[in-house]
Amino acid sequence: MVVTPAKVKPGTWTLSDRLGRPLGTITETSPSFFVINADRNSGLFKMATTSFPSLDSVMSGIANYMKGECQLSSDDE
Repeated sequence: MVVTPAKVKPGTWTLSDRLGRPLGTITETSPSFFVINADRNSGLFKMATTSFPSLDSVMSGIANYMKGECQLSSDDE
C-alpha cells in the first residue's frame, strides 16, 4: 500500500495499492486520532471503524492487516 499526502486537504492522505488503484483515505480528525476511510470494495473496508493515535500506527496497522507493506509516498509531483 502507498500513502500519499492529499495536496488539496491537509490532514488527509490517500491510500492506493502498488498499481495506483484507490483504496481509500486516512484522515486526522484531531491530534492523535487518525481514521481509515476505506473504499467499500477494498480489502481495507473492515478496518474502517478502527482509529489510531498516529499516521505511523495507521500504516503499521494496514501492513499487518493486509499482510504486506505500507509506505509513505516520496512522490513530490
